[in-house]
Amino acid sequence: MILLFILLATLYFIIMIYFLIGIYRIPMVSAAPTSSVLQVTILVPARNEEENIIRCLESLWRQSYPRNGFKVIIIDDHSSDKTAELVEIYIRDKPNFELLRHKKDPVRSTFKKQALTFALEKVDSDIVMTIDADSVALPNWIERILSYYDSNTGMVAGLVSFISEGEQGFFQKIQTLEFAGIVFCGVGAAGHKNPLICNGSNLSYRLQTFREVGGYRGNEFLPSGDDDLLLQNIHNKTAWKIKYSLDPETINYTMPVTRFSDFINQRARWASKSLHYPKWWLFLVLLGIYLYYASFVILLPMVLLDLFPWYIYMLGLVLKMVPEALIISRALSILQRSHLRKYFLIAQPFQIIYVLIVGFLGFFKKFNWKDLDSNVV
Repeated sequence: MILLFILLATLYFIIMIYFLIGIYRIPMVSAAPTSSVLQVTILVPARNEEENIIRCLESLWRQSYPRNGFKVIIIDDHSSDKTAELVEIYIRDKPNFELLRHKKDPVRSTFKKQALTFALEKVDSDIVMTIDADSVALPNWIERILSYYDSNTGMVAGLVSFISEGEQGFFQKIQTLEFAGIVFCGVGAAGHKNPLICNGSNLSYRLQTFREVGGYRGNEFLPSGDDDLLLQNIHNKTAWKIKYSLDPETINYTMPVTRFSDFINQRARWASKSLHYPKWWLFLVLLGIYLYYASFVILLPMVLLDLFPWYIYMLGLVLKMVPEALIISRALSILQRSHLRKYFLIAQPFQIIYVLIVGFLGFFKKFNWKDLDSNVV
């Protein structure tokens, strides 16, 4: 038991240090804006987003990039609210904005990838960019992201964080910490040229690259994975370079959830796609991390009963928290949220417990998305 715990702790420490080193390998700023105007299509999948969609579209309308160089396609994914009606009104005087209606499949549940695929059939631009309907982009988003593209680059991923105005309570603040940790582990992997994760709310790729890997073929009806699985397929099946932008002007922002049940449901959906990662060893790594987290809960009563050495238990906590603190510190500095560092220690029990819950729910697909059960196909 002691040897296994030390082994898991050591492996976790090494993995986190690997991510930390990778973060520092990625430059902070983008290249100078290109003088040529690449044609860009921005895809905005939206299902029941009447409360958020206009704010998202307004951020796209205010982009600094020439309006003759980009088009925005909003895909109404059979919403049951007023999303489509609001979009129609908003885009009436905006010739480079278009609304598509993705109809409901009468046979099986459909998820975001079907809506994106539906829109991509009508795209012929050089670059495709995606943003979620509940997110907003800064004015230079398009221009800065495009500066990363050279002739060898097939995908550029950007950062996603929470709007500071939405961090009113402790629960929202620790969500920012937790999400920053996830995002920057992905950044660290990309820094070693071994990209693993990204976020579809701030993603771009060449249309040619997307078609080379067959789009979402093989993963069409998974509730998640329009981002990570596409990134990993491009990395594994093509010679295209994949880059990560740390430029603050390319950060997209969204709102944290307000209810714990929504948080767990969202994270379980994200966790479910790890079962379909093309590299089998990734699942073993994630399983090892899950067992490591579970050991803290299992061993705590044994420590209190003097059945397990307390100093070994504390060593395990140190090997967990030290590299995590360094990653979070770097992440919050880049995201300009350094004041949240003070919540790191108090968020540790929350992190361990939620990982155990969402790992279990994600593995057994016990979650839903936009009122659709993940097990319905």
